[in-house]
Amino acid sequence: MGKIRFIHVADLHLDSPFIGLKHLPQDVFERIYNSTFASFEKVVDEAVRRQIDFMVISGDLFDEEDRSIRAQAKLLKQFNRLHSHNIPVYVVHGNHDHLGGYRLELDMPDNIHIFKEETEVKQLTTKSGESVDLVGFSYGKRHIEERRIEEYPERSQGRYTIGILHGSEGSVHSSHAVYAPFVLNDLLEKNYHYWALGHIHERQILHKEPFIVYPGNIQGRHRKETGEKGCYEVVLDHQHTELTFIPTHDLIWKTCHVSLSGVLRFGEVYQRIQNALESLKGDMFIEIVLTDDGSLPHNMKGKIENGDLLEALQSEYETQAGMKWVHSIKWSPSQSTREKEQDPFKLEVMSTLVNMTEEEWKEALAELYEHSSIYRFLERIEEDDRVILMEATKQLIQNKS
Repeated sequence: MGKIRFIHVADLHLDSPFIGLKHLPQDVFERIYNSTFASFEKVVDEAVRRQIDFMVISGDLFDEEDRSIRAQAKLLKQFNRLHSHNIPVYVVHGNHDHLGGYRLELDMPDNIHIFKEETEVKQLTTKSGESVDLVGFSYGKRHIEERRIEEYPERSQGRYTIGILHGSEGSVHSSHAVYAPFVLNDLLEKNYHYWALGHIHERQILHKEPFIVYPGNIQGRHRKETGEKGCYEVVLDHQHTELTFIPTHDLIWKTCHVSLSGVLRFGEVYQRIQNALESLKGDMFIEIVLTDDGSLPHNMKGKIENGDLLEALQSEYETQAGMKWVHSIKWSPSQSTREKEQDPFKLEVMSTLVNMTEEEWKEALAELYEHSSIYRFLERIEEDDRVILMEATKQLIQNKS
């Protein structure tokens, strides 16, 4: 068997609402709101430039099951670009964009192959004559908690076989809900040449030869999704796999540590942060973490905690090279903070937060969502949003005396 070349991408989450960021200046919010679209356009740019044989998308093309017309139109535009370059695309839908959600009946170009709810095998012959089987299924509903791996057939001889699965591997610790669970040996027993996974937003290679891969999402959507985001180019032959990560993010969520050692004045705090920002390259949403605050006068801490410093930094963001938006400032966990965490009441609150189930979250928020004057202004809370709320609450508790 000769070589095949394809791009493995997952978790596009086009049209993410970026809940909690709508208070930003209009130009800043527009930049982040369009970032998922810009990132997927970069994926397509790379597919065309590298002249791949095909593309695999392992679920969650959209962020919402009732996907917007805008998001569908932008996706169709990129699919048509791939069609014009004769690049087939193999798509499974995941828990966020399951087949049961609302969508327009758009006329997809004939290079787009969408897997049905039942596990199926789609066959491809590449331009160079190589035979490929692609195996997968789309979510027919939001919650698929049962195992589906048993439905995947054994590999065919003389053909490349690629498994596509949007689900949760048992050893991977994640904030994401557990869907279509499996363990590593389940996949290895199938003897496939490559497993194209989706659902987990952190880039991970679970196994090599055969490669079993989560590419992560293409664009970070909140401060927990830091660093480079993108997709993989995969080159397979019958003996070897070559994997190349392709960054496609439009902007990065970054944590920047700034030492305040020896600082005595507010202006020095501001200048140290500015110096740190100037050293960063690229467009970013930044969380500043202040360390070594032993020399800082107590009244200076008050000016930092009341928002004055954050407001000053945000008012100057246009003077930075590129877009560098500081979205929050927090203290590094110091000895005094760790001592505060030993407070029994705080420890109990923290434990309750960490162990809350989805039903308990719904119960806790029920009064807000059922309030006659408030409910219509609230958007649905997803698992990613719960993580953000939990982290913010933990930080607030830690910073309180």
